[in-house]
Amino acid sequence: MIIDDAARVRIVRAILGMESREFADKLGISAGTMTSWEKGRSTPQREKRKALAAICQENGICFLPSGMPVPQSDLLPVQETDNG
Repeated sequence: MIIDDAARVRIVRAILGMESREFADKLGISAGTMTSWEKGRSTPQREKRKALAAICQENGICFLPSGMPVPQSDLLPVQETDNG
């Protein structure tokens, strides 16, 4: 199952335990814009995607390629292999 942008925004907000208005303020957007994102009527543009990514990084929130969230602490470090 692939997680869309709307679900991803809702998930990050829920993990952080923030109300919609509080999360909108943190991102510098209006409550209406937050509602539009969370309902999938619009998506974050580049600048706000970067802000969301920074919030995730600061709080140890990672998403797998499928879109599923996973705590950063649960990820294993990438191990380099010698193919030679």
